[in-house]
Amino acid sequence: MKLGILPMSLIGLVVVTGIGYAVVEGGLFRGEETVEIQGAEVRLGDLRISETVRANLEASNAAILRCEIERGGTILFLEEEGKQVEVGDLVCELDVSEMVDRGVEQEITVNRARADLTKAEEQFAIQEIQNLTDLANAQLELRFAEMDLEKYVGREKVGSDGTAGTVLSGWQHEIKGLDEAILLREQEMTQAKKELDFTRELVSRDFAAQNDLEQDELSYERARIAKGQAEREKALTLEYAHERRLEELRQAIETSDRDLQKTERQARAHLADYQADMDSARFTLAREEDKLTKIGEQVGKAKIYAPVSGIVVYARERSRWGSGDPIDEGTSVRERQDIISIPQAGGMIAEAKLHETSLKKVQVGQKCLVRVDAQPGELYEGRVDFVAQLPDSGSYWSNPNQRVYRSMIALDGGGEGLRPGMSCNIEILVEDLTNVLFVPRQCVFFDGRETVVFRREAGETTRRVVRVGKDNAQWVMIEEGLKEGDVVLLAPPSDFKPEGVSPGAPEDGPAAEKVEGSPAGGASGRSPGGSRGGYSGAGGAQAGAARGMGASSGGRGSSAGSGKSGGGRPSGGTGGRPSEAKSNAGTGGRPSGSSSGGARSGQAAGKGGK
Repeated sequence: MKLGILPMSLIGLVVVTGIGYAVVEGGLFRGEETVEIQGAEVRLGDLRISETVRANLEASNAAILRCEIERGGTILFLEEEGKQVEVGDLVCELDVSEMVDRGVEQEITVNRARADLTKAEEQFAIQEIQNLTDLANAQLELRFAEMDLEKYVGREKVGSDGTAGTVLSGWQHEIKGLDEAILLREQEMTQAKKELDFTRELVSRDFAAQNDLEQDELSYERARIAKGQAEREKALTLEYAHERRLEELRQAIETSDRDLQKTERQARAHLADYQADMDSARFTLAREEDKLTKIGEQVGKAKIYAPVSGIVVYARERSRWGSGDPIDEGTSVRERQDIISIPQAGGMIAEAKLHETSLKKVQVGQKCLVRVDAQPGELYEGRVDFVAQLPDSGSYWSNPNQRVYRSMIALDGGGEGLRPGMSCNIEILVEDLTNVLFVPRQCVFFDGRETVVFRREAGETTRRVVRVGKDNAQWVMIEEGLKEGDVVLLAPPSDFKPEGVSPGAPEDGPAAEKVEGSPAGGASGRSPGGSRGGYSGAGGAQAGAARGMGASSGGRGSSAGSGKSGGGRPSGGTGGRPSEAKSNAGTGGRPSGSSSGGARSGQAAGKGGK
């Protein structure tokens, strides 16, 4: 293939040389020969109103493979685009080394949480045992207090013969003890009295010493005093000690009962604390285990396998400037970002961008004609499947003054040989008009608030005000002001100066008739007499068209996505309302019917058939 470059270059050089010779020798640039521009005839016939846009094909049914890793990752491996893959083939691998490290740390955290749960469960079990011990002690203390009272006051006892009796009580035992103590003291006093009397008898007979008598007198006195003390003790016990002892025993029972209730409540409170700790530890363990499981799943999602068979198509990420950033190895992708799509059988769709001036024309369900660049001569049919309600946010960055709306066109049939990513030209069929007058778009100009043409008849040029209707990329319907067969100029006369020309606009005269192609595909030159307002294009040039600046920037307009030139059309649809041309004067040249060319090329377009 490389060997054929030189012969083709030589052939091109010969062709260019021949054309140059013909131009020079044929007198095309000789001043003595002038070709008069007659213009284009007004036609009567059928006119198709359509919108032409550029688009890219996409599969209507495709398996989309996305990055499902949190916080995204870097692509380590990416299957070659266009390669045929089968189900289960590895098509992409993402870097998850950081997540693997997090998994190791998370596993340590899980083990620690599991140990905390075990500790909490054991503490709960220990508290249960402690609660049982405390409750048993409290119940025992209450029982002892009740038994103490019962012991003191006694209880009834039924004998074997059925007769009721009373068991000796502590109180009775105490009183009997006091009585016995008094009795003992009386006997001791009686004995001391006898001994004293006997000693007195002996002393009177000088059989005993005086000391013995005094000693026996002291013993008797001691016995008498002891008896008196025993009697007083009994009296005090009967008067005060009995009631006090009863009250003490009753209060001991109530205190033990309250201690039992307190112990029960404390047991429940302590158990609740340990239960909460155990539940918290269990929840923490479950959460940490979920994190570990999730990290494991994330690591597993690092390798992306083909779910279906098909060819690999790289996804294109939208950027602020509307273009897509390519996907490749080493590229960082975010979570939920599309990486690869694998088209399936089920047809193709085309994604296009509609200019805001075309929204009133385009409706969902309208038929379309699709011409794919890779298949010249082939024509596919389709329909408008979707039109966005809001403008594409990406267009704000690429051009703040332009508003385009995302639309989807579904192609009918399978379309053999069509592949995602192919460029295509889409003609949206808006309406077919019959038996209407129409002229080339280049023939209509704005003059102030009037839409005018320049009619040529018998060698004279006259200005005619017309009312225009619907239009397409090449033709505009004339509703009033012309008749079939009239000839209208494709360029204004050199002395035409439309109203609304900005001060200081250049007046180039006849030399400005030439309209040169702009980089955007429209006409960027200036018409005679300074700025010229051409008829607005279907789609307009950026947002200036919709704001009524067609006269000042008309030469820069282009149909949205079609690559054809046209002036900025004022928003208003078929009414043909002229723009006021009060801004950017001197830059809005007469639009051309093709991407470039002057008045003669425009005349050729005007004389072309439908």
